[in-house]
Amino acid sequence: MLVLERKIERYFQEWKNQPGHKPLIVKGCRQCGKTFSVLKFARETYDSVVYVNFVDNSECVSAFSGKLDVDSILLMLSALLPSPVVFAPGKTVFVFDEIQECPDARTALKFFCIDGRFDVICISSILGGGWYRRQPVSIPVGYETFHTMHPLDFEEFLWAHGIGPQHVTLLETAMDTESPVPEALHLRMRMRELLLLYTITGGMPEAVQSLLQTKNLSRVLRFIGV
Repeated sequence: MLVLERKIERYFQEWKNQPGHKPLIVKGCRQCGKTFSVLKFARETYDSVVYVNFVDNSECVSAFSGKLDVDSILLMLSALLPSPVVFAPGKTVFVFDEIQECPDARTALKFFCIDGRFDVICISSILGGGWYRRQPVSIPVGYETFHTMHPLDFEEFLWAHGIGPQHVTLLETAMDTESPVPEALHLRMRMRELLLLYTITGGMPEAVQSLLQTKNLSRVLRFIGV
């Protein structure tokens, strides 16, 4: 599988480098690459990654049903997760996927933030308000950071097709000055074609990867339900 370069990876590194950073919640529509990008960053940056998907591992919801201090949560997760996990202070990141399925896990972010031994990145496919309609939740105001992730923008789409920063800069200059894009870019870089293909894929990572690997537009259309 081709690995697409995403701008959000830079944001993740900036977040981690910020002193006293708070637990991060990454929101975005489904299939925009949230889980892939978060886990890629986590595995490249931390010695230990503790991944909990509250849909696939629904039993892990019970780890947050009692005391929410970090040590109690670690004890419960170590018993519930299917494989041995390592909790190394300063070297471990917890990735809580589909966190909207476990309201108490979001409440626990306050305790992870105060404790400070571990980083936490949460993933949610629910945008806007009304995350937890099924039950009330104590929101850890002031103890979390939000970032919204989107499908590939056109620049990321161009990167995937081998269009380098210098050519992107020419496009940006033409847009900023409201002047025509140089004809050489249209002819040599297939800009008109790429713009059309970007519009068709919507920037959805799986559709873009299928386009790059198969060059088969009919398969791409199946990914987006056309």
